[in-house]
Amino acid sequence: MATLYPSGAERPVGAAPSGSSARSAWRPVLLSWIFLAAALIALKAPQIAAMQFGDPDDALRLVQVRDLLGGQSWFDLHQYRVAAPEGVAMHWSRLVDVPIAAMILLLRPLLGSHGAELSALVAVPLLTLLCALTLVGRLALRYFDREVALLACLSFALAIPVMWQFTPLRIDHHAWQIVLALAALTGLHAAKARTGGRVIGLALAVSLSISIEGLPLAAVFLAVCGLRDLRAPAARFAWLREATAALAAGSLVLFVATRGIADLASHCDQVSPVHLAMFAWTAAGVAVLHQATPRRAMISLAGLGLIGAGALTILLGAAPQCRGGGFAALDPLVLRFWLPSVAEGMPFWHARPHLAAVIVAGPLIGLYGAWRLWREAEPAAQRAVWGDHLLVLAGAWLIGMMVARASATALVFAAVPAAAQVACWIEKLRKASFVRRLAGYTGMAALLVPGIPVAVAASLVAPSHDSAQTGAASCHFDQAAAALDRLAPTDILVPLDMGPDILVRTHQRVVATGHHRGSAAMHDVIAAFLAPAPQARAIMQARHATMVMICPAVSRHSVYAQAAPDGLMARLVANRPPEWLAPVDLAPGSGLQFWRVVQ
Repeated sequence: MATLYPSGAERPVGAAPSGSSARSAWRPVLLSWIFLAAALIALKAPQIAAMQFGDPDDALRLVQVRDLLGGQSWFDLHQYRVAAPEGVAMHWSRLVDVPIAAMILLLRPLLGSHGAELSALVAVPLLTLLCALTLVGRLALRYFDREVALLACLSFALAIPVMWQFTPLRIDHHAWQIVLALAALTGLHAAKARTGGRVIGLALAVSLSISIEGLPLAAVFLAVCGLRDLRAPAARFAWLREATAALAAGSLVLFVATRGIADLASHCDQVSPVHLAMFAWTAAGVAVLHQATPRRAMISLAGLGLIGAGALTILLGAAPQCRGGGFAALDPLVLRFWLPSVAEGMPFWHARPHLAAVIVAGPLIGLYGAWRLWREAEPAAQRAVWGDHLLVLAGAWLIGMMVARASATALVFAAVPAAAQVACWIEKLRKASFVRRLAGYTGMAALLVPGIPVAVAASLVAPSHDSAQTGAASCHFDQAAAALDRLAPTDILVPLDMGPDILVRTHQRVVATGHHRGSAAMHDVIAAFLAPAPQARAIMQARHATMVMICPAVSRHSVYAQAAPDGLMARLVANRPPEWLAPVDLAPGSGLQFWRVVQ
């Protein structure tokens, strides 16, 4: 078994398996995927059968795919059943729609529309998981043996924020961003700048085309490429030149292919012309450095600083509204009542204790392992690449602590060095006493899954009951969908996170969903639930809403009822509706309540 350090007859780190042993080395990766896929299907079987999405974004993603297959233009990303009649122009990418739509089209003749959709909802996340495990396994087998590859897959599987993104029904874009981040990391480990730089640049271009939230990680990769070039002046900035050129060219092609040229405004939540200009400036500046070949490191640093400052000037000069990020233009009411509820977009201290522990402590073994590989791995020629891996991992770790959903990237970057370090510890513990082995394995388990001991400790100190989550489970949208679908199409006032379920299960419309591009409609939903009855009625009339739907088990705990005890939401959950709302027993037993506006 390969360990962090060679000893005796053990195969040295860096000596990859070859021949038949190379083929058999992939078995742990494939077996890991089969086991994880089967386990995830078994765990999610009830939700799969009911098509019960764990996140509203997944439901709305399926709606977007249906619209595409139903004839909506490739370049038209409006959701016309949200904030009708104008609709909401989504910032999502068609790239994520492609595999889902392709699988539905492929299977529809065999399984029918529902069967094809359900198969795609299961297969696409699991195939994405296979892509991620393949990249992790490939990196592990490049330097280590199959035991370390298996440990790397185990580290991957134990990371809750990672596995959540690959569960069946989880069809939104986050899993693909993890795969593309791993592809960029693979490029960083390439032997040649021409290949590795292009892989990095293209992977980042696709990732940014899917979601601009990958921009900080892209900056980390480019900074590490620049540092690598500074260490080897003879390379003439080859890594950074290839990466920035591929990023600029790839982003331009993807923009034209997925966005078209109808909307050339400067958006902060998607790649737009201002970002393309920034990427082009960076690539051109690095190309000049490549040709100039500065002899002094200080001149090279000054050139890189000028390029970075110019890129920032382009972004903030042409799009000053982007100083505050993608949510800078949100309505103040939406900022107050909706954004804090998006826990995955918040720093780790807003997360529950067990998830905060995973975000902060989950990558620590990987950071330590990468540091040791940088300092002491054999052969010594490979130490520098592990130093670069350490820097990228550290950057991803810091980003993940500030944006919880980005923590998955740090955890997958940590998988291989963590596996190498764990393999080293296991090798040493084999010769230790039973007590030391027990203590050692317990410590490793606690570091690999830090959320478990924290969750246990938190439950002992302050037992909690998530009444909102329990309440959500008591509301069955699938039971209400058939009844709603029999009604004539209308606009329904529902809490923001419930809108996508209505859209995916019925032909009805909703005033708003929890997606920031519809900030004005989101404001109206929040304002209506907070407002006294007369103002709430005026808002509903302006939005053509003729029905109200809530899940009382959740709504009574919502911020609306707590913030406005005399508001519409508080009155509804207290069974004190205003006289202009008549209760409708539309779906008995569903746990949902409905009211119709009466004249």
